[in-house]
Amino acid sequence: MNKTTTLLISLLFSLFIGTSQAQKISVNPTEVVNGTYYGVSKPLRDLPPMTLEEYQSIEKKSLEKQFNESLKYRSYPFESTALPKGDDPAWQKEMGKSIHVGRSPIVNFNGQNSPYYPPDDCGTAGPNHYMQTINCAYAIYDKTGNLVAGPTNLNQLFGSVPGANRNDGDPIILYDEQADRWVVQEFSLGSTKYILLAVSTTNDPTGTWHQYSFQVAGFPDYPKFGIWQDGYYMGDNNNNGNDIYVMEREPMLSGGTALLVGFNNPWRPASSDGFMCVPPLDNDGDFAPAGSPGLFIAFNDDAIGGGSDQLWVYELDVDWTTPSNSTFTRVQQIEVDPFNANFGPTWNNIPQKGTGQKLDGIPQVVMNVPQYRNFGTYETMVLCHSVKVDATGLAGIRWYELRRTTGDWSVRQQGTYAPDTDSRWMGSIMLNGSDKIALGYSISSTELNPSIRYAGQSPAEYANATGILDIPEDTIFSSVNSQNGANRWGDYSQMCVDPVDDETFWYTTQYIGSGGSRKTRIASFQFVTTPSLGVLPVNQDVTAPVGETEFYVTSNVDWTASSDALWCTVTESGSSDDTIFASYSENTTMAERIATITIEGSTVSPQIVTVTQSPYPVGLNELQSSRLRIYPNPTTGSFTLVPAGMKDLRLELSVSDLNGVVILHQILEGQAEYQIEIGSASPGLYQVVIKTETKLFVNKLVVIK
Repeated sequence: MNKTTTLLISLLFSLFIGTSQAQKISVNPTEVVNGTYYGVSKPLRDLPPMTLEEYQSIEKKSLEKQFNESLKYRSYPFESTALPKGDDPAWQKEMGKSIHVGRSPIVNFNGQNSPYYPPDDCGTAGPNHYMQTINCAYAIYDKTGNLVAGPTNLNQLFGSVPGANRNDGDPIILYDEQADRWVVQEFSLGSTKYILLAVSTTNDPTGTWHQYSFQVAGFPDYPKFGIWQDGYYMGDNNNNGNDIYVMEREPMLSGGTALLVGFNNPWRPASSDGFMCVPPLDNDGDFAPAGSPGLFIAFNDDAIGGGSDQLWVYELDVDWTTPSNSTFTRVQQIEVDPFNANFGPTWNNIPQKGTGQKLDGIPQVVMNVPQYRNFGTYETMVLCHSVKVDATGLAGIRWYELRRTTGDWSVRQQGTYAPDTDSRWMGSIMLNGSDKIALGYSISSTELNPSIRYAGQSPAEYANATGILDIPEDTIFSSVNSQNGANRWGDYSQMCVDPVDDETFWYTTQYIGSGGSRKTRIASFQFVTTPSLGVLPVNQDVTAPVGETEFYVTSNVDWTASSDALWCTVTESGSSDDTIFASYSENTTMAERIATITIEGSTVSPQIVTVTQSPYPVGLNELQSSRLRIYPNPTTGSFTLVPAGMKDLRLELSVSDLNGVVILHQILEGQAEYQIEIGSASPGLYQVVIKTETKLFVNKLVVIK
């Protein structure tokens, strides 16, 4: 293809994008299907674990699940015009440095083994359990890591619904927290294609499940699932047929008859190899506002589809009363910082230690699970995908937070996490209810076997929307093995937020065990902020004239500050890292004075700093007492001041106690003597200072009562 043709296609593509966004054209369903409800399963706790013979059977089946040769190579037709032309502009090149956050795993244990390349590892937490699915089995654990059911062939969960005889895989597990139920999906790929769906009858996954089967027209490869108030939404990899679905949620919670509505997405992003999935958003926490359409999201890679790098947002507005009236629409194309997802023409992308075998970076799709949350006054999305950050082929994870208050979505923050020379990919990202973001991923390089780590963003960094993961990386598992003989890796992993506390994160993904076994790991963790408060410097030396100085607070709590001296006032309160401004009056005394400033916060030790102010200097132009007469002295509250030879000068008078507190300040001018009243002064020793433009006169005054 010559350059002129390439540029013309790119221009036409850009015009198509702009026109489509403005018109927001909708499409209607291409299929409406009545689901088959088989009934209620046996309690999963009563189903026998997989036998050795059954495991060997699925191991044999995994060898028959051949790689699709049509997806062997990737092409990037707009590579010459694609941006960026250098390093990733959102690249976070350093590890986070938030030192006041605990982040180590709470529980950390092995999940199931899978014979498949890849394992398709997925898992989520409920009130009391963690359930994991892989190709092609499930297992249920309590929250301390004890196995309480399984591993069992996944198709046993679906009983005898049509398609359940095959156990074909690509499973997804989610927890529907508003219904307090579990949802598991698997496809069936015989001559007739099915989507199998099971919904637990209680919040105990070891109990019974409602079993459903939906016949679909196309091959539902790589299905991704999301929970929404009015349906269970799904997107899959099917580039020549229906790839967008919604299943009727409400009746499936109680075993009623349920419908499926399917669409052929005309705005499917261009793919480098024919593989493309537009996943739905999964609604965590409070549901979206009533009547909100279900959401889907994908990205346009300018090296593949031309135009510019964008996020594409879709809405599915389902009408269960008249399903044919349902609509699917691409509603937004959002510009993002340019990214490069071109790792070359093959699936050999990520290097490993000790082998020439490279792994698939899966750079063409949004990773599992893009998350939606409704915080009342605003809505959020978080999602991620794999990118190449520089010319060396280093892989990093591009992540986004989108926000909507009213109207359209916009990018609130974005970043590409690649803080050293190790590649990170196969990510999964979540936002919890405390404004903390967790990103889990695989990590590998020529110096590191593929391992499992995570990093995060603290509430303080989240508030600033910096696109920086400031919580340093931690490790779930460090492997001593690399994968040989195959480049397929993971396909997906899963981060989730524990519905019990909306605080704890759970993450599961694969690693390689001895003998090349595909093993999985499950871990939970929290980003616990340890309250801290520090103030520097401990003292500020200042001169006698009026002025201001600063102290610097490093903290993650709200704090207050107070001064014990009236002549020094300070910033009274602050939050997190901030600056205390200390303003001080002129020291007209002949003595040094010190103000003590106390900074306090909840559950932290108070911090003490000081301002030390020098006395007013006595120099060549400053005389003490010789031309200043005061009588009577001692006085009971009034005295006469005679500044000899200074009748025509403008005089500044101040009277202060020994602590430097000024009790009287006046301007005197045009008289030979002045009557001064300080009747409110307490008994004690005071300092009387007269200042002219060039001189300073000081005398002592004693007040008696």
